[in-house]
Amino acid sequence: MKIISLFIAIIFLHLSSFSQKANDDFSGKWKTDEGVIISISKTENGFIGKAGIKDILVLKAVKFADGRWSGIVYNPKKDITANCELQLETERIKIIARKGLFSKTIYWTK
Repeated sequence: MKIISLFIAIIFLHLSSFSQKANDDFSGKWKTDEGVIISISKTENGFIGKAGIKDILVLKAVKFADGRWSGIVYNPKKDITANCELQLETERIKIIARKGLFSKTIYWTK
């Protein structure tokens, strides 16, 4: 019985270490896999992200609700907009973009 309790406690601690927090700060400069620099800044309601010299809005309406960060991500090369969930990891942001039945996970690094 002690082994089961210990196992459950370890699982709980492991899962809670990946939980999202309302005070997560995505602000700063992030680099995509293609080498594009995204500047994320805090707004009154959450965060937005702009890319390149032309300041193309690629991340908007990022808000914390129901225990998770979500928003809208835009790929200007393919002209695709999708809903997304963001998870702040140590030195990178994990973005899970969802469009219909499809999803794609991308990472931006500091």
